[in-house]
Amino acid sequence: MRKLLIQVGSVTYAMKAKSVLQANGLRASVVKTANPKKNEGCGYSVAVEDPKVNVAVLLQREHVEILGTKWAT
Repeated sequence: MRKLLIQVGSVTYAMKAKSVLQANGLRASVVKTANPKKNEGCGYSVAVEDPKVNVAVLLQREHVEILGTKWAT
């Protein structure tokens, strides 16, 4: 199953993002970002299983800053 990895700047934002996504019926988990760069904060991401909605809109509405996204299998 494909997962969308949403990179955030801190573990605090990762936990908030997970809560927001779960409140909207999505399966989400906090994961450590592999090999984060210096400008990528603490190196945490949120993994969302095959989302059917635009998760960026949900997170931005709740003031969660997104550093980047990518698909993983």
